[in-house]
Amino acid sequence: MYKAKVPSREVQARLLNLLLFFVKDHLACVAEAARVTRWSHVAVVPSTRGRPGEHPLRVLIGNRMGLPWADLVANPDIPSDIREFHGHRFRVSGGDLGGGHVLLLDDTWTTGSRIQSAAYGLKRAGAERVAAVVLGRHANPEWDGWKPILATVRDRGFRLDSCLVHKH
Repeated sequence: MYKAKVPSREVQARLLNLLLFFVKDHLACVAEAARVTRWSHVAVVPSTRGRPGEHPLRVLIGNRMGLPWADLVANPDIPSDIREFHGHRFRVSGGDLGGGHVLLLDDTWTTGSRIQSAAYGLKRAGAERVAAVVLGRHANPEWDGWKPILATVRDRGFRLDSCLVHKH
């Protein structure tokens, strides 16, 4: 709903707060796991459905991360319905990332193919390290692969103070 033609301000605020709480409490955990001492850039996985303009997540974040943006552009020749890794799905607009360390953000993880393709595009543009943070996960409860995962988390409430990297 934060990407709707007329977006919900409440949903936008909730999503931004979720990201900002995560950054405050757990971004250092991600950096440690990725062996990054300092982020050089932030990027957002672009839409592959031809949405005009800046990605709504990037607009929502604005300059709050205090990092320059690495601009990823989707390859229009790759159909948006392909749900597998493609090495040329995304490219960085504006040049070389010069061995940088990029924090890659995505709003939803379904198969992981787009974020993996985006990370590959960042690496092709010279990024030394790329670490991904996803704000939401799409889970199909009818898919057999999800059933044991959903059974494990069903009785555990979501907690902002729980670190998925360090599991505490």
